Amino acid sequence: HNGGEESPEGWVSCMGSFSLAVGYASLFWPNFIEVRGMIFRQGVEESDVKNWLAGGTNSKRNVEATINHLHILDIQHPGIWSDATEAQLMYLGERLKSSWSAKLAIDYPTRKFAVEFIQGTADSPREYQVLFYET
Repeated sequence: HNGGEESPEGWVSCMGSFSLAVGYASLFWPNFIEVRGMIFRQGVEESDVKNWLAGGTNSKRNVEATINHLHILDIQHPGIWSDATEAQLMYLGERLKSSWSAKLAIDYPTRKFAVEFIQGTADSPREYQVLFYET
């Protein structure tokens, strides 16, 4: 394998699986789709977008930001949320922000997006989240 046991590559080569690798890759380098002129991570349905727009008070920007948000804790199942450290949540949030920003710029070079990493605290780790919307 690549690297020693102390390296991230060495560790995941012993602890991970190909199924996990595919899942994490699709999370950090997602496919995007366009629905009603807005950009979302793959899996969003037309009906989801229609329902959010139906209220009339939601701007397209707010709909994109709401549907496209991801709580960092939701990467794993709730049974292990208490294992997450602030350093891990910060690291993952920064990496998600960077990778989503890069992927959006590659996929939509003529459009501009804001990708935000909202930081939580030790008392409210669920608040760590990443979201994006077109500016």
